[in-house]
Amino acid sequence: MSDDHADGWMLTCILIARDGSETSLTVPALARRPPNRIRRPSEIGGAAVVDVYVFSEFRGTPQRAVYLYESTVPQSTDELPADGSPPAGPAPSD
Repeated sequence: MSDDHADGWMLTCILIARDGSETSLTVPALARRPPNRIRRPSEIGGAAVVDVYVFSEFRGTPQRAVYLYESTVPQSTDELPADGSPPAGPAPSD
């Protein structure tokens, strides 16, 4: 990304989920390089969470920033149980 792309430039991003599916979105470029991480609201078992994606590479022409799934975190500590047990959610599959 060259220096003239900042200041009002929009960045097209590809988010690659844990299952390999891809989602495309466009975000404002606030600097002269893509952000290290993108956080996107999500939900697990009715609890509000945030999926975190980490920058991986540029791909294609025009360039698109590719982000790989890194983790899912609670949106707030209110979503965590007080006794330290794992949050309720869908039962694990065998």
